Amino acid sequence: MSVCSNVTCKAWSGIELGFSDNRLSFTGLIRIEEKLRSVIVDKGEKARFVCKIVTQPSDSDRIHLHWKHNGKLINKSNHAKYVLKTDKNRNTLVIRNVNQNDSGVYMCIVSVGIDMDMSSAHLTVRSVPDPPVNVRLNTCHGHSAEITWQPGPNNGDPISKYIVQFNTSENKDHWFDYFEKFPGDMNNVFVEMSPWGTYSFRVIAKNSVGQSKPSESTVGNCTTPPDRPDGNPKSVRTRTDKKGMLVIQWEPMHRLLHHGPAFCYHVYWRPKGSTYWESAVVADPSVSHFEKEVDDIYGLYEIQVKAENNLGASYQPAFIYHGHSGEGEPLISPKDFRVDPTYSVEPHIAHFIWEAVDTTEDKIRGHFRGYQLRYWRSSEGRFKMKKIDISFDLKEGDHGPDVRVALSNLPAYTALRAQVTVRNTHYTGPPSQTIDFFTPEGEPGPVRNLHTEAYGMTYVVLKWLPPDEPNGILIGYGISYQTGKKLGKIRALKTQITNPSKLGARITGLVADKQYRFYVWARTEAGKGESSYLDIKTADGKGARNYYRSENGQLESAYYHETSGCSRNIVFISSYVISVTLTFYFVFHH
Repeated sequence: MSVCSNVTCKAWSGIELGFSDNRLSFTGLIRIEEKLRSVIVDKGEKARFVCKIVTQPSDSDRIHLHWKHNGKLINKSNHAKYVLKTDKNRNTLVIRNVNQNDSGVYMCIVSVGIDMDMSSAHLTVRSVPDPPVNVRLNTCHGHSAEITWQPGPNNGDPISKYIVQFNTSENKDHWFDYFEKFPGDMNNVFVEMSPWGTYSFRVIAKNSVGQSKPSESTVGNCTTPPDRPDGNPKSVRTRTDKKGMLVIQWEPMHRLLHHGPAFCYHVYWRPKGSTYWESAVVADPSVSHFEKEVDDIYGLYEIQVKAENNLGASYQPAFIYHGHSGEGEPLISPKDFRVDPTYSVEPHIAHFIWEAVDTTEDKIRGHFRGYQLRYWRSSEGRFKMKKIDISFDLKEGDHGPDVRVALSNLPAYTALRAQVTVRNTHYTGPPSQTIDFFTPEGEPGPVRNLHTEAYGMTYVVLKWLPPDEPNGILIGYGISYQTGKKLGKIRALKTQITNPSKLGARITGLVADKQYRFYVWARTEAGKGESSYLDIKTADGKGARNYYRSENGQLESAYYHETSGCSRNIVFISSYVISVTLTFYFVFHH
């Protein structure tokens, strides 16, 4: 915000107050032109006061200025707390990292000889309030408790509300917020507690800065009498993953909702359309399910779960929910499964078509989820089968008499087999007939383990391994390169490798001490594959002139300058680029 007067305006992050200034003005050699302004800041921030004075230029060297806090002179040597700045006739006091002890009246006192003037303002430091004190349990009658307290200091900001918390004798370290918040001008409230509990209380104060620490808890406890529950479990549903079982689930109810001893869940179920309820009691309040063996598959049931204790069942009637018993394997399989003749088989994509199945529950024996398409390499067998789930939502309408599906990410140039099954939530049915198909050649994957085998000032030897996924019959390799640190235009070497057994190349005619990036890719009749690349800088000739890969896999120098003892003849080779040539290496692999 900005703190302004009729003379100047200054930027300030605090809050301006219209504080009445205790200022004495004297007609003479000096006066305070801009009085101090009261401010409010939050704990930990900076506070700033500006004292602007007016005097004769000839008296500027005779000015004496002092700052006081609550009548005491401020220690100017305490640089960790105070910063005093002077800019011409503006004198500024900055208080760092303010806390409650910094609150109070600040005064600027200036004098020239016997003439003087002064101005004062107030600093308010805001922080979270102190905890309430003298928190007491005044009365405890039935399910109602009366709580009183006295507010603690608000620390510069009015208390806006109070939060009453309670715990139980069963878990004294866990505190709950009472659902209602109380206004900041209250200190006497009545709270309604759940039946069959022993409670202690504490209170938290809140202002615009934040919440206080909790108060001390009440000395006395409030014990409420038991009663019947007033609710039932939520999220009642069935689970269908166990064939031949009816599994009923719910969310366990919290201890505060038990309302009495011997709390339990009374579970009811009956087949849809039946008038007779079967039931069972689950005595453990922490249990969240009940299982019953049944003689049907995916049968429709009506279910209820009631809360009870030794005083009776819940006041609230239990809702009736619908659910199913466990699913089983579907009884039908898709018919006329084949490669879709409308589309050609691509290197990595094939299209399939089959007749849609009857999705009635007696055929699917569960909730119809769609189909499962399975495929495997003819050479590997079904034990390496891959399964792709194909989902359908019948709520969006029937999917027509035929189902058409495109399967991607297939291996290229491979003989494959495929089949399709129906699936529900947990099971798949018998498969369709198995079909055979073949994917054509595709572009190969990247070469493997591209590395530098040796290099010098004007050459580099590259080696690599064939792609993991040739996607067809390899017919050779290609190489291109870029030069310079900023990697200019990619240039392909005119001579390409047409023998797929050649897994290396010696590239000559390079420039010494220059950065290169080489790209290598494999080729099939379908085209060029993905490139692999590596970066290398040719030798500069100042130290070693040639490097080779040793048995330990590291590039080591072949020739060195000698620094002592004996010397070696150094043969200098011209670094003029005449051409870039390839020498092929045959690498045979078993």
